[in-house]
Amino acid sequence: MLSASLKRKIRRVVRALISIAGKVKDYLVADYQVDLEEKSSVSGPPMDTKKPGVPISYPLTTLKDLEDRSYFASFHFPFNKSSVPLPPHRASKSLENRPRLLVCHDMAGGYNDDKWVQGNENSDAYAIWHWHLIDIFVYFSHDLVTLPPPCWTNTAHRHGVQVLGTFITEWAEGTSICKTLLASKESAEMYADRLTELAIELGFDGWLINMEVKLELQQITHLKEFVDHLTVSMHKSLPGSLVIWYDSVTKDGDLLWQNELNDKNKPFFDICDGIFVNYTWTKYHPKCSALVAGKRQFDVYMGIDVFGRNTYGGGQWTTNLALEVAKKAEVSVAIFAPGWVYQTKQGPNFEDANNRYYF
Repeated sequence: MLSASLKRKIRRVVRALISIAGKVKDYLVADYQVDLEEKSSVSGPPMDTKKPGVPISYPLTTLKDLEDRSYFASFHFPFNKSSVPLPPHRASKSLENRPRLLVCHDMAGGYNDDKWVQGNENSDAYAIWHWHLIDIFVYFSHDLVTLPPPCWTNTAHRHGVQVLGTFITEWAEGTSICKTLLASKESAEMYADRLTELAIELGFDGWLINMEVKLELQQITHLKEFVDHLTVSMHKSLPGSLVIWYDSVTKDGDLLWQNELNDKNKPFFDICDGIFVNYTWTKYHPKCSALVAGKRQFDVYMGIDVFGRNTYGGGQWTTNLALEVAKKAEVSVAIFAPGWVYQTKQGPNFEDANNRYYF
């Protein structure tokens, strides 16, 4: 039997150990939270972009960031410049006059494993290895100016695939942005020049323009000037570069997705290199779009949402149904979010599932 005094000593020791364990737990939790905040912010720049740190890729979130060229003063800027140019057979040349495949990479807000410019420890990160099937790769997020991480540009270029960033305005914030962006011809052209400069300095090949807001007619005039100037300045700075319009706002300023090329969105198509048609089209829309496009029918990219959100054929493992309709109409295709295979953990494993999806 233990004496009463010994029992008291044991209780004191146990209480002390519990107290120490609690403090260690608090320290570990706090340290983990700090580490998580540093390593898992999905998008947006670091708090102080001029401060040295682990190089990352990130988007621009405001027009001010675009206008004042602050990105070029960032510590991270030189690390985000691609180092692999397009091969000679693709550089400075227009796309072949045939049906094409555009892949639009939209995954969990963007800037995930791929934001770590010098790599990270996740050997199972999402990847694409079917580049021989792809003509254009678009890096997409819902931030104002989405800049492709250099890992994508370098890899795509090795296989002769062009890479586009994304410029998008949406919701109430997008409406406010457009009041400044489209205030005048001068403002429209200035911001277009800033986008061209970013593409040239970072080494990617153009832009997807997605204006998902309702606009006034006067703003539409300046929007056309924006798209036209961006296309001209990109072509002048980088022959063979691309500016592609997303089927969103119409020539009348209405935010009405047409799901085809028609007289409502053709004025934008006419001043850039192609149109990414919204993905809720029917089996008749590809052929109608081809007729409207005329000799530029391959510049029409019929959107297919791999997640299957109201997309023709249902997307997912029946994406081929939409591909067949587009093929018969002799237009091109834009596959949106093929990372569905990875995000939804399709079996038996990602490598086999991804091979099955592309073939």
